[in-house]
Amino acid sequence: MSQTRKFLPEWVKEGIISSEQQTQIEQWLDARQGRLPGMIFWISLLAGVLVALGIMLIIGHNWDDLPHAFRMVISLLPAVAGTGLMLFAAFRRYESNTWMELGSLLQMIGLGASIALISQVYHMNGAMESYLFAWLLVFAPTQILLSGRLSLILFLILSTWFICVSGYNHSPEVRPMQVGWMLLVMWYSVRNLYQANQSVVLVRFLSWLFPPCFALGFGTLGFHGKHPELLFLAYAALMGWFMMSGEFVKNRDARFGFNGLRFSGRLGLMVIFTLFSYKFFWEKVLHEELFNSRNPSVFLDLPLFWIGLTLLAVLLIYPFLRFERGAVFRNTPETLSVLVFGIAFFVLGKYAPMAGMILTNIMMLLLGLYYLQKGISDKSLLWLNYGLLWLAVLLICRFSDMSQGYLARGLFFIGIGLLLFIVNVFVLRNNRKEQGHVG
Repeated sequence: MSQTRKFLPEWVKEGIISSEQQTQIEQWLDARQGRLPGMIFWISLLAGVLVALGIMLIIGHNWDDLPHAFRMVISLLPAVAGTGLMLFAAFRRYESNTWMELGSLLQMIGLGASIALISQVYHMNGAMESYLFAWLLVFAPTQILLSGRLSLILFLILSTWFICVSGYNHSPEVRPMQVGWMLLVMWYSVRNLYQANQSVVLVRFLSWLFPPCFALGFGTLGFHGKHPELLFLAYAALMGWFMMSGEFVKNRDARFGFNGLRFSGRLGLMVIFTLFSYKFFWEKVLHEELFNSRNPSVFLDLPLFWIGLTLLAVLLIYPFLRFERGAVFRNTPETLSVLVFGIAFFVLGKYAPMAGMILTNIMMLLLGLYYLQKGISDKSLLWLNYGLLWLAVLLICRFSDMSQGYLARGLFFIGIGLLLFIVNVFVLRNNRKEQGHVG
């Protein structure tokens, strides 16, 4: 870079670049100064990990022979070293992304190592859940402050592990507030990285990693209170929130048109609508189990009710603050269907469960026809197959309600498969013919 800077004045005299371009190049070089090339960064990181592992093996082999005070110092050393590097990186975060990544990652590893070593020195009893919770709780401020990419991926995986292992096992050590703050840290960290205009590969990877991690953790909220049936409503609203967030990502940068947020939201909503297209979920789960002649005011004391209601309110209000009026509904009709489902969940689920089942089937039919028409008009196989998938799922669900023999069912599935294949081939041939005429 110093060689490039040396030739800039000569290039300006020769007329190769202008003075404004020279200033822009110098600013770009200043921004790049202090960064390590990608290969050097990864080799340095690998070398540091190997050295640390070697030291740990040597100390671990002689651990029982070391004095108690020395073992305590050794136990605190990873946390102190990681925290010192993190503080140094915090002061240089605007100068070098490398220090920010190394600082956040090494402090996270150092804190986990120190907590484990201290518990071993003092022979503390405890389960894996309590260890993971203490580790993530201590590291959460650093993740919020530095928003390291590698540490965020590790934080997402460990948080999901802790929430699933403890939450779904009804662990008495886990409370909804503990799950809530972890989910908020997940969302806030991913949002910060996206707004920081990180690399395309990273944003696309997080768009696929974040939804399953968040959805798995979100499900544990229904296991810590009464009426877990409300989780269906909360999940429907969450899927709508995923789709809305995916639309924001796509509209801000066209390179993220096909992202994990949009895919996860649509897939999850299809699963929920498929379940509620059956009479069982409206009559047994909602009408008899959830409501059961209860006064609706009893739900006001349930956190899950307010979570679902808040997400529905976000779907209704927030798009109008970011888009022109109604644009989000034109782009994602599933969002409108989520709002309709939320109203029907309480009204029809209590008073007219059969009407709720019919309404869900109608919404599935309309979504399938809408995207089928969109795929044909836009000549897009993606939207065409998505619309056909809605229609195929609806037909299969309704056909399963009929008492038909195996032969009729086999012929029906063969017909659905052939229909999907023929429609795709027809649209693909039309697209090729039009491209040939244009050429």
